[in-house]
Formats: sequence, structure tokens, C-alpha cells
Amino acid sequence: MMKIIKIGFVLSVLSLFLMSCKTVAQNTMIESISVRNTYGRGGFTSVTVTKDSLKSSSAGGRMTDFPNFSKKINAKDWQKLVSGIDLSVLEKTTSGARRGHYDGADQIFTIVTKEKEYELYNVPAESAGYKQLEKLKTELNNLLPQYK
Repeated sequence: MMKIIKIGFVLSVLSLFLMSCKTVAQNTMIESISVRNTYGRGGFTSVTVTKDSLKSSSAGGRMTDFPNFSKKINAKDWQKLVSGIDLSVLEKTTSGARRGHYDGADQIFTIVTKEKEYELYNVPAESAGYKQLEKLKTELNNLLPQYK
């Protein structure tokens, strides 16, 4: 009986280890993350992050308070961003309707991996990856003041 419990414990620990390895390996595949907001004729904002840099830019009349800069990013901040991204959930995430240049604002997430580029427009709240993308956007917005 004790032998069965020990084997069960070892298998549990091993499976947890293997699952965490997959997540870490998956997130090291991510090469860049970008969040863009377009505001029709009002302009745009863009934040692009790679493992080495954080770049923020904007254009248009309404964007005077949005920071424009390019800085080096530290490894801890990059890891925090990519650790919240589950690529398997992104595979199931659907874009919403594009509003276009004249019809209103668009929010565009672009996540580039070594094998694929995910470009998602106006992700609806009921879509699979909505929560992780909103969390990513919040974390990026929280990083901006630290780097500008």
C-alpha cells in the first residue's frame, strides 16, 4: 500500500514538472507582442515588446499624452508578459469585426512566435483568449510609466 502511494506521488510530481516545462518552452517561442489601437481619423497608439526592447508610439490629434519612446526592457518584465500567454488558447481565439478607418476604433493584438503570427482584431468578450489578452494589455499599460 505504501509503495502505491509513493509511486502515485512520484508520478504526480513528474507530470507537474512536464506540464511546467511545456509552458516555459512554449513561451520562449514568443518573439514579439504588439498592441495597437486605431481611432479612425483620430490617430493610433502602438506598444511593441520584444525580449530586448519596449517601443511605444502614437500619432494623431488625440494622442498628445501617449508616450513615444524606445527603451531596453529587463528580462523579468519580458518573462512576466509572456508567462501570461497560452498559445493553445490563442489558437482558439477569434477576432471580432473590423471597424476600419472610418467606422471607429480597432484594437489589434499581434503575437509573433518562431512558427506563427497571431493577429487578432477586436476580440469579443466571449472569445477564448479575451481574458488573457485583456490581462496582457493591462500589464503593458502598467509597464509604460516605468520605462518612459
